[in-house]
Amino acid sequence: MSIESRIEYVTTDDGVSIACTKFGSGPPLIVHFGNPAGSAFEMEFEVPAFAATYELLASVSTVIRYDPRNTGLSTRGVDDVSIEANLRDLDTVRRHFQVESAALLFPMAWARIAVEYAAAHPERVTAILSPHPQLYPETGPESGRFNDLVQAAARLGPEVYASIRAVLSVGLEAHENAAWLARYTLEGADFDDMLRGSAVIGAHDARAPATMVRCPTLLLHRRLPRYAFGMASAEMLRDHRARITRLSASIPGAQSTMLDGSSIWYFGDDEMTARMVEFLRRVFADRAAAGAASDEATLGGLRTVLFTDIVGHTEMMQRLGDARGRDVLRDHERITREALSAHRGSEVKTDGDSFMASFGSVSAAVECAVALQRAFAQYNATNSEPIVVRMGLNVGEPIEEDGDFFGSAVILGARIKDQAGGGEILVPEAVRHMLSGKSFLFSDRGETMLKGFDDAVRLYEVRWRE
Repeated sequence: MSIESRIEYVTTDDGVSIACTKFGSGPPLIVHFGNPAGSAFEMEFEVPAFAATYELLASVSTVIRYDPRNTGLSTRGVDDVSIEANLRDLDTVRRHFQVESAALLFPMAWARIAVEYAAAHPERVTAILSPHPQLYPETGPESGRFNDLVQAAARLGPEVYASIRAVLSVGLEAHENAAWLARYTLEGADFDDMLRGSAVIGAHDARAPATMVRCPTLLLHRRLPRYAFGMASAEMLRDHRARITRLSASIPGAQSTMLDGSSIWYFGDDEMTARMVEFLRRVFADRAAAGAASDEATLGGLRTVLFTDIVGHTEMMQRLGDARGRDVLRDHERITREALSAHRGSEVKTDGDSFMASFGSVSAAVECAVALQRAFAQYNATNSEPIVVRMGLNVGEPIEEDGDFFGSAVILGARIKDQAGGGEILVPEAVRHMLSGKSFLFSDRGETMLKGFDDAVRLYEVRWRE
């Protein structure tokens, strides 16, 4: 299979350019491979075993792959390689693709980033899958032996380091895999960057956040210890089993799967891929069923309404004419509908230059509004005719009739939208209160009298640019 994907770039808030891509269809799945400080997704697509695994994953999900800072096609030589910086890279990519929540396939030491992110943002992670997870600095005969060999190899330079680490990872018998992995290590990151990044992630202890993970989690292990040349000693076997028990118990409700062998090479492993695909199918099906039940339960009950409106639409149409103006409106409609779909919003109605949408979740509605403003900002950076949109939200119990919504909650939402300037998102105090504890930033715009309402309404601007 040839992966049909397009490389895109997104910039983090600290100025790092991150290379990313997506392919497939279905709920989003963000994937990583291998060394925590090395990545080169372009190389992965060239390998038949990788392509076969990606094809299976893409059959049940939209696969998102990115090179973190200092790796692959992303910016190199970045000083900040902290855990927080890695979490920032992940969240930047998630927002770039307008994803409300995603499953994370993060193997080995990358499991630490997955559980940190899931603990901090539980609403953004639908599941975690981790082959050979490592959540904390490990000791014992198995890990100690590996660490000693890798540290000794690092002192001998990049080529020796890459070769020895590759053999230790996949075993002596898998010569072709080891040769490719050594090349991947050399090309996936500059040597000094790799050592710095590996040291930071390798020293991090993620056991505390692991206890706060509440999403479905699948941990995949080998029955035999890693890096065992010949027969593993009884001590290594005991240490390996105890390690798996500790890891499996650290994440509430985690499922553990044991597979034959000792190699941590997992892409192209038919049994491991089948277990992951089966797990994803089940998680996505359960979420779809729960979402349908939730939508049915909330319809006509508590809803969040979002109103959007193109600023200067009439002037734009007069300036461009009907044909060109309609092309711009089509782009506006496409971007809006893609964001609504990604955030499980329901389109209520549109006049071409404006939309009304409803959501069963307040946070999903605001996430969608933020994603929309960012999408329009990205569009405006590369198009001569900008699309500038103002937005307003409200939460309440509207009256539903023939797919439309009516009532004071709806009218208030429309009035709030009218108070917004181009590129702004405004919400009332009730919405801000319901988002307490979330990661959104707000600016108090003070109290405003709105047409048709006797009492002043305090409004807040969602600071989506930060």
